[in-house]
This record gives sequence, structure tokens and C-alpha cells, in this order.
Amino acid sequence: MSEGSRRTCTDFAVAASEDNPAKGASITLQNLIFPEKGLCVEPHLYAHAHGNVAHDRHRGGYWIAQDAVAKFDTYFNALSIAKWHKECSLQGLWLGLKGLGRAEISVLHAVSGSYHEILAVNVLSLALDTEVWLDISHYSDSAAMGLITFEVRAIAPDVRVTAARYVTHGKPNLTQRLAVVITTFHREVQVAATAQRLAQFLEQAEFGSHIECFIIDNADSAQIDPHPKIHRLTNANLGGSGGFSRGLIHAKAEGFSHVLFMDDDAAIPIEALQRSFAFLSLAKDTKAAIAGAFISSTQPARMAENGAIFNRKCRPRFAGTDLRKFDDLLEMEQKTAQVRPHNLYGGWWFFAFPVAHAQRFPFPFFVRGDDVNFALANDFAITTLNGVVAFGESFVDKETPLNWYLDLRSHLVHHLALKQMAVGRFALIGIALAFVRRNIVKFQYETIEAVLMAWRDVLKGPDVFVREPDAASARAAIKALVKTEVWQPIENFDLDERTGFLGNNKALRRLFYPFSLNGHLLPFFGAWGSKRVILAAERGFSDAVWGAVQITYLNVAGDRAYVTRRNNAKALWLLGQVLVLSVRTVLVYQRLRALYRRRYPQITTPEFWRKALNLPPNP
Repeated sequence: MSEGSRRTCTDFAVAASEDNPAKGASITLQNLIFPEKGLCVEPHLYAHAHGNVAHDRHRGGYWIAQDAVAKFDTYFNALSIAKWHKECSLQGLWLGLKGLGRAEISVLHAVSGSYHEILAVNVLSLALDTEVWLDISHYSDSAAMGLITFEVRAIAPDVRVTAARYVTHGKPNLTQRLAVVITTFHREVQVAATAQRLAQFLEQAEFGSHIECFIIDNADSAQIDPHPKIHRLTNANLGGSGGFSRGLIHAKAEGFSHVLFMDDDAAIPIEALQRSFAFLSLAKDTKAAIAGAFISSTQPARMAENGAIFNRKCRPRFAGTDLRKFDDLLEMEQKTAQVRPHNLYGGWWFFAFPVAHAQRFPFPFFVRGDDVNFALANDFAITTLNGVVAFGESFVDKETPLNWYLDLRSHLVHHLALKQMAVGRFALIGIALAFVRRNIVKFQYETIEAVLMAWRDVLKGPDVFVREPDAASARAAIKALVKTEVWQPIENFDLDERTGFLGNNKALRRLFYPFSLNGHLLPFFGAWGSKRVILAAERGFSDAVWGAVQITYLNVAGDRAYVTRRNNAKALWLLGQVLVLSVRTVLVYQRLRALYRRRYPQITTPEFWRKALNLPPNP
């Protein structure tokens, strides 16, 4: 922070009070989040330290040595005031702190990477049992954008910060009730731990009386400890689509105003529930919804998906953003506050929305693509909030022929059933061709067969989904089909590599091989192609496979693998099937699109799901 970017502290010193300025009528926007073992302990996502600062996991809070500074200008602990001010009705803003020792507290308003307005500075004596407050309601005098952060400089030994929160005037909306809906299938350990974690939260949460949890057990196998706020509902296994539809039906019948779809392992900071409920309670727009971000557990410092847009394919937003860097965080929050793409959606690892605006229920995809379709079909005003995030396994190991089948089905249906997604017959064919191309250059012929199966099923019309919402026949067929492209113990494979024509020159390989579909159209290529060993994460990058005739893929853990080999005859046969399906699509496109659009409103209803799930009719 440059000297020119800050005014003198004395100009902005404000009186701190031990009384909450909003006492009796306050809403907490967000609380300080601390590193959590088993979830995320990347320190720079929580605080930036200058000097000797440590997180005290046993006693709670941060310990700050004399003259050291703890800055809470991080992904978990900055306040994205641009979003809260724009989307919510705020009546003043205060920062409250608890802790121990004497410290200088500075509250800063970051409008750009080079300019920070000072909102408040004061020397405070922190106490463990009493909150002290700084009034920062004048934040909008300069600009209602950017991030609000605070930092603590210890001016005495052994200073601690044990809690901090941003609050505003107001009363919780007593009519707002949130149903947390979790779908699970044979994940007994994970969902039991989630239920216990949620129970602890609900017993002490500011909004605990307004929240209940419904665990939709598609396997009827979960063991959940009794709790008045947590309920287990058995359900037929119609996948995520069926499980979340059951939860939505129940929540609607019970009069909940909002529903949160969430993963059964609840790998979120539990504070995400507080922030989401507060945001929805204060939102000006009744259509307000919240999409939780996603971060891979193997790369906890980088954003994997901060919401996503769908435009012929799924495009994660801000993937790769380094969340340890304040300037990158600020840029991400600024952009997401300013622009809401019309085709924005949120994954069902954490997606909260108003029941009244869920006019379309999920389409019976079983899994994959149901979250995309649900967001596109309903008129939600989707926002992402920093710190509202789920951590999980990387998607790269989950790229299987079955998932490719399910993905293409949903991609094609989005464009056929939703008027705003229409692209025309040739663009629709192009979507399917892209799925084929991405796999043929990797010699993943079993995956291509699964993709072609999906294409054929979509051409049969929407009643394919009605007749088999569990996709049982397709899942069985693909299971029987897959012999090679399945993870097996690494001991079964030879990991020797061979450098082929053009060696490791990526630039030349990139020019030479795409036109031959990675050697399929080249004579005698098997004799001079290379043998490669690549990580699963590189399966999506063609540069890793150009020039190969054999590819060994390693999973993320490096203990399992599978091998694919170029087979010209197989590729030629598959390309013939592609040609046939392309011609069929051209011929039936108009009729098929009309059929999907006519049937879609009939399928995406609570009545359809009641029948599919063998539930009694709506009373």
C-alpha cells in the first residue's frame, strides 16, 4: 500500500464503544473464519501476516506478537461490500471484535489494488467477553464498490483476535425459512458427519431457528443421530435430479421460502450458511440466489469455479485465480459484482434459491447437467460470495465414459428444450462432434461409443428420460462396454515412454497432428509415433497427446492407470457412426426441437416427480 493511497490515521480515528450500535436490531453479515483442519488450512486464504502471527487452533483465534500485523484482506475474511451494498438493504455498517490485549485496528476500503480508503483507525483494548465496535457506515461516501478489510497491529505483548464480524441494522425476515437439502447415496460416513456438523451449527447460529435440514437418502442406508432440525427422508434412487426434486417438493409443502442444495459431505466453512442466509434475508430482489464456489482439495489456493456460464459447454469462471493474492481477489470480486451473465449457473455442491421463483423443477437427467438446466430454466438473480465455497476432489479422476455419456445428453437437451439456448441444427451437431474430437485424439474409443449412445438417446426424444429417470439401461450398457478406460492398479502397466516424430517440440506437433486426428489419417504412423505417460489432469489438453500412438494415464494419486492405443479401424468405424448421426440430426432437428420444447414444461413439474418417486399426489 503506497503512502499516497492512505490519509493520516488521526483524520479518521473514531470512538469505539463496548455497546453494539445496532444492539437489539442487528444482523451479522459475516463472521471471521479461521483455518479448519480437514477442510482447508491454506493460511493466506484467512489472514496475511507481517511479523510473528499465528493461528492458535487449540485456544481459537490469532495470536499476534508485539508490533506484528495481521491483515484480514483475504478470500475468507474480506467483506465484498460491492455486492452487499448493491444487492442488499444495509442500514449502516459496523465491525465488532473480541480478543485480548491492546491493538491498533485499521478498517480499510479497497477500491483498487493501489488505493485504499481508511474508514476507521483506533487503539482498542480487546476483551474476550465484550465486543468493541467501529462504525464504518460512511463507507459509501467514496465508492460503494470493492472490498472492506481490517488489520490488527499489536501494540502490547500477546494480543489475540478471537472473533470479528460485520453487522448492519435490521431485523431478520421472520417469514424467511431455509431448507438445506442434501442428497446422498451410500455415503454413510460422510453424511453422518455432515449431519453432526450441521446440528452443532443450528444450535448456536444466529438464524438457527429459521433453518432445517432434509437428508434425502436414495439408498435408505444412512444412520443419522436424532435432532429436531435434521430429518432423513428415504427416496427412490433417481440420482441427484430425483433426490433434490424430492427435497424441493417437501420444502415447498412445508412452507420454506428458500432451499439450499448441498453435497452430502458438506465440505464448506459452516459460516457459509450464515453469510448466505443473511444475504438472502437482506436482498432487495426476491429472485436473489447464491452459487457457492468450488475449490479442489489438491489446489486449495486456487479457484476452480466461481460460478460458471453455459455456452455450448460449461465454462467455469475465474478458474486458476490465485486466492492468496489480494489484487487477484479484488479483481474477481469487482468483476462478479458488476456483471451477471444471463447464462450463469451454480453447481449443486452449494446452491441457494427462492422457492417462489423455482418455476421449473429439475429435468430427469439422473446426474450431470441438472444443475445447469435448473439455473437456466428459472429466473434467478445469482450472486457468488467470497468464503461461500465447497472443497472437493478434483474432477479429473471422474472423467469416465459414463460421465461423458451423461454430459452430452444434458448438453444437447439444454439446447433443444430451452428457447434461449437454441443454436440451430449444425451448431448442435458441432457440440456432439466436439465431444468426439476431444476423445478420438486420445484414443478413448470406449468413451466415444458412450458419447454416440448419448446422441442416439437424445434423438429418441424426451420420453427416454421419462421412461428411465434412473438411466438404468444406459448405465448397464456402458458398464458392459468399458473394458480399457477404467482405473486399474498401476502395477499392471509398463510406464516406459518413447519419443516419436517431432519429439517434444509442442509447436510443431500442434501444427502437424490436428489435421490427421492425431495420426489416424497418417500411413504407418504406429512405427514412428510416441508412447506417453501423462497425468489425468492433462487429459483435457491436446498438447499432451499430439504425436502419440499409446497413452498411459495416471490418476491424481498416481497409484492407478489405464492405457489407450491408436486403432485406425476402430476410429474409422466410429467416424462412420458419427456421419450417420449427423445426417439424422439434420433431418429430424425441427421436429425434435419442437417435441422437447412441448414436453419440457410437462416433465419439469412437481407432479411429474411425485409420480416418478411414487409419492402421494399433492393434497
